[in-house]
Amino acid sequence: MKLRNVLAGTVLAGAVMAGVAAAPAQAATTQAATTQAATTQAATAGTSTASFTKHWFDGYSGYSRGESRGHRSYYKGYYYFSNGRYYFDVDVWDRDRDRENTYVDFVYHDDRGWHQGRRFVTGGHAKYRFSYSARGGFDGFKFRIGEGRPGHFDWSNYSNRSW
Repeated sequence: MKLRNVLAGTVLAGAVMAGVAAAPAQAATTQAATTQAATTQAATAGTSTASFTKHWFDGYSGYSRGESRGHRSYYKGYYYFSNGRYYFDVDVWDRDRDRENTYVDFVYHDDRGWHQGRRFVTGGHAKYRFSYSARGGFDGFKFRIGEGRPGHFDWSNYSNRSW
């Protein structure tokens, strides 16, 4: 046997052994990179579904004789869309301390028309949170605020919102 053939066989056998030894390490590195990419993608997806845009709205009640604009009732809030629902967060203030309540009407629109949604009542400050599903074609809402007693309100005009 020639020395050249023996050396070539040894080099070839060494290369094959080195390739076999490197294959599990390369597979582990590839698997770690794939796992890290999947984790990063899942974290990004979780972050993006949790984000939303707030849409702000506000309004004042009307006022009667003897009252000033500074004594009007006031509401301020926002809504956002997430996971197929519209979420509302509304603060209401009765600022005149006249022992009459402040009323806030929420009216919504869907595929079947306008509907009285909710009426909130406070004698001072209150915070209301609620939501509506977008399934029935929910596509707009109105708020109005009034002050007084049942049958006698100083209602504001409706503040319309739609998309």
